[in-house]
Amino acid sequence: MVGKSLIYAVLFVAVLNKGMSIGNFTMFLALAVSFSESMLDFLQRFGDYKKASLEVDDFRSFMELDIEEKVDTIPIPSADKYTIRFHDVSYRYQKADKDAVSHLNMTLHPGEKLAVVGLNGAGKTTMIKLLLRLYDPTEGYISLNGIDIRRFNREDYYRLFAPVFQDVEVFAFPIVENISMKTPNKTDRKRAEEAIREAGLLDKILSLPKGIESELLKIVDEEGIDLSGGEKQKLALARALYKAAPIVVLDEPTSALDAIAEQQLYERFDQMIGKKAAVYISHRLASTRFCDKVAMFKDGAMIEYGSHGELMVRGGEYAKMFEVQAQYYQEKRVEN
Repeated sequence: MVGKSLIYAVLFVAVLNKGMSIGNFTMFLALAVSFSESMLDFLQRFGDYKKASLEVDDFRSFMELDIEEKVDTIPIPSADKYTIRFHDVSYRYQKADKDAVSHLNMTLHPGEKLAVVGLNGAGKTTMIKLLLRLYDPTEGYISLNGIDIRRFNREDYYRLFAPVFQDVEVFAFPIVENISMKTPNKTDRKRAEEAIREAGLLDKILSLPKGIESELLKIVDEEGIDLSGGEKQKLALARALYKAAPIVVLDEPTSALDAIAEQQLYERFDQMIGKKAAVYISHRLASTRFCDKVAMFKDGAMIEYGSHGELMVRGGEYAKMFEVQAQYYQEKRVEN
């Protein structure tokens, strides 16, 4: 806007003081405005290219990352059931003043449903990243069937989990491949369709002209589909169902939904995963009543642990938080 004002000012001065004709004024004005818009467009595109270049550089660095294993790795033990135990685990981020997770002792038993709850910043997500071995503890260790998980190959260990995070990444290829995360020749379409149905995304898929083959995003295909926040989270749930790993981890995947819809989705998802072990992380308590155990986190420490009923009888931090949120759920139901 300032640039255009300056152009008008210069040309008006030229007309008044230099005798510029109205025709020349119109021509120079059109040229100046066109040049100005072209320069702005160029700078915008240059900024976009710079941003894309940085993202590609980060991606290449990640793909070329050589993760050194400190010891010779061993195969994941062949077993029908897996028990994961935290042994006095602490983790501190670089340059942090205190531990994000402090002296955690906890066990995830086979087929157990564990709810990890607490306010934002309580240490829930850090605990999950330790469980998934995205981070290694700064103190203590985590074991799988009694063996330190650092002894296993990372990729083999990752295959045990089907995680669903709050931030869902979608990619510029068809929905079916976004769910399988595999190439077309390795994708099981029937399995993907079943995962879509169970995740509650079927109505959206049926509304699309190409159905499950519809492209996501407009990067490759100008007719690519953009999903809403809630639809992306359902897509992530479908990915977890498709993977069919023995342990499912949901790190606040329903943040884009309201409290009532979240509770209904958690209950439906609990039925979907059947006898698999599952960890539900949330600062809302919609998932806790049907879980076997609840771990309450505060300031990086697990301050309460037990079943929903046990913690309610105890009347501690968990019970207070649940009662406040239960009142909110009741108010929402009355409004609806």
